[in-house]
Amino acid sequence: MSQRIEIPVRHYRLWTHPDIDCIEENFHYAERTFALPTDQTALVMVDVWDIHYIRSHEEISGQITRERIVPLAAACREAGITVVHAPSPPIAAKFPQWVRYAGDAEFGIRSGGKQTPDWPPPDFRQRKGKYAQYAPQHEPRRDEWSEKYGNKRRVVPELEPQPGDFVIATGEQLHRLCRHRKILHLLYVGFAANICVLYRDYGTRAMGERGYNIILLRDCTHAIEAHHTFADKGLTKASVLAIEMLVGASSTSETVIAACRALG
Repeated sequence: MSQRIEIPVRHYRLWTHPDIDCIEENFHYAERTFALPTDQTALVMVDVWDIHYIRSHEEISGQITRERIVPLAAACREAGITVVHAPSPPIAAKFPQWVRYAGDAEFGIRSGGKQTPDWPPPDFRQRKGKYAQYAPQHEPRRDEWSEKYGNKRRVVPELEPQPGDFVIATGEQLHRLCRHRKILHLLYVGFAANICVLYRDYGTRAMGERGYNIILLRDCTHAIEAHHTFADKGLTKASVLAIEMLVGASSTSETVIAACRALG
């Protein structure tokens, strides 16, 4: 018989009670408890890298990983929850686990054989030739970092994929894994909250659109902040709220770890 973990989750209501004016200032969080069968639940760790060109982000994400994500992953393994590493396509291919559930598309990414669309035109997609004026501003320092360290990037050593873990490179590969293992509930952690966690094809929005139950562990993520949002983590808060409002729900690593340990 499948075991279940019970965790409190919250989402953000875009509605009010019938007797309350339906205006934005009256919107609030709502909470409930989910009972998740452990064999139908997976922990998805997005882009938990060991190095990053933004030093402040590397420091914050590293601390979150060591203090929260590492013990969370251990608790999930012990409880029988599937553990999935989603570290971006080039990095996924560094681990032998990545070939499980990989298909032609994933192997194409590794070999450089990924099919490209016929529109927009190739020169426009690459922002070259007569379209060069639309290219992003050149950042020599980032190019220098990428050339020196880009190919050395891996998953944080403390979170190195274990033999029983899975490593995926694309959303389709994650979907293939979930379909085969009958997984319905995805617990998300990782970085950055406002970029890859939201927008990767294996991220919260894409997998939510596929119909999975999305639960972000809000204490296990962090956004790449702007100058004027860094002090109060404004973009991190906004990214978490976007998921709670439009994609799924959120919880914390502490509640998941406690629920896993309660299984005995």
